[in-house]
Amino acid sequence: MVKDDMSPLSEVTLSDASIERLANESRLAHEQLGGLARDNEASLQARLEMGNVKNLLSDLRYKFSGRQQDVENLIEAEVKARTEELYRKAHYDALTHLPNRSYFHDLMEQMVQRATETNTKFTLLFLDLDGFKQVNDNLGHHVGDELLRHAAARLVSSLRENDIVARLGGDEFVALLTDSEDNRDIVEGICKRIINEISRLYYFEGHEVRISTSIGVSRFPHDGRIASELSENADKALYVAKNLGKKQFRFYEDARTSPDFLNEKRESDIRAALEMAIGKDELISCVQPQIDLKESRIVGGCLSIAWKNPFYETFSASEWQEKLENALWADTAGDWLLDTACHYLKDWQVLDPEFVVTLPVLKPLWNDALQKKLDEAVERYDIPKNQLQLSFSLRSLQQEGTEVKELLQALTDAGYQLTLSDVGSQPLDLNFLMGLTIQEFRFDPIWLDKQMQSEQGKQWVKAIIQMVQSLDACMIAGGIHSEQQAEELKDWGCAYGQGSYWSERIETENFKTLIG
Repeated sequence: MVKDDMSPLSEVTLSDASIERLANESRLAHEQLGGLARDNEASLQARLEMGNVKNLLSDLRYKFSGRQQDVENLIEAEVKARTEELYRKAHYDALTHLPNRSYFHDLMEQMVQRATETNTKFTLLFLDLDGFKQVNDNLGHHVGDELLRHAAARLVSSLRENDIVARLGGDEFVALLTDSEDNRDIVEGICKRIINEISRLYYFEGHEVRISTSIGVSRFPHDGRIASELSENADKALYVAKNLGKKQFRFYEDARTSPDFLNEKRESDIRAALEMAIGKDELISCVQPQIDLKESRIVGGCLSIAWKNPFYETFSASEWQEKLENALWADTAGDWLLDTACHYLKDWQVLDPEFVVTLPVLKPLWNDALQKKLDEAVERYDIPKNQLQLSFSLRSLQQEGTEVKELLQALTDAGYQLTLSDVGSQPLDLNFLMGLTIQEFRFDPIWLDKQMQSEQGKQWVKAIIQMVQSLDACMIAGGIHSEQQAEELKDWGCAYGQGSYWSERIETENFKTLIG
């Protein structure tokens, strides 16, 4: 857009046809001038014609000169408009016209630097909309977009002139309260005003829509001295606020002592420690012997991942193993464990051709590529499929639905043996098991040990063993730590056992000494 105080020529549009016509006039004038000069340069008529042509050229030059300036003005205005548009797209959210995530991070960095230099304070609010997903799913994305626009407007109206609001994406917003004089009471008042304003009823296409908001609060420099730390702590406070219910806000200084926050911090500590463990090669493969209870001899080994670090002792195995399966590099860990199982199975079969290795299949490998990956591994190591026992967690399986059931059946059809672990601690879904061919069921060792302490518990153990036998499958008991337990389980029909009574798990490379 060109400013209004420009000359009227700025409104003229110079088309390609006009430029071509002016060029033709100029060419014709040159030709006339040359012809007249050749015919009779000294004649009066020639001089008169030459004068006319010079006047024409002068007029054309004037026309071209005026239009050229006009074109330059138009180009300059277009470049300016497009530059402004690109800036808006790069820095502002297209839906709400608020600063976007990238621009907000820049503003935060500037705010931190200024507050550090001037020894002042400011407050950061993290918000999201409680109930937004249901509106978006039930009434459609177009209503969801309108709701976001209206909620953003209400958020802005709840704040003061110098406060800054941005949209991070989805239904997530942030606000910077820039007044260094804000105390806790003022911030609490602003949070309550935001919650009340956003929670007012909305109307879209004849529908009444109700949402609310939760807010996490962090303050500079009390809760962090860098932008990333402040953002992380405000997000953690929001997590605690949401767990308290709708229309809640929490300051980070209060949230960090809550049970929800402590649980989240524990999970964060485990994830961070696991990341370090990978870099230091602290995760190693271990194996525990499986015993044929009737013959009292080693017939197989159950592979697992161990964390070789004293820090691991502060976490239960189930805690960190669950985080391991959810880590970004969990599929790599699964591939490494598969390769380890095949390598050592080939080695141990030299001593016992019927030896079986049980491999826990990590959840990230539960996809269509698993069978191909297994086929390639057993072919590469030249080992029988039915001596690679694939163990799946019953806890995870029953959360996955029909797709994983089809995967299990395909693996059985391909010749692999399957084990379902966590029996006892997890309910057996008979509808899920129906149609599957499972060769082994494994008791959860913690559950089993507890049941073995009472007569009623032992009755449940016997009942499960009998049910498994009726399915033409074998029962494995882990965590056995006494001869009495081993004898009782054998008498009830349990086929295999493992536990400290025979051997703790040992590093895989040392296991060969037990077989020999």
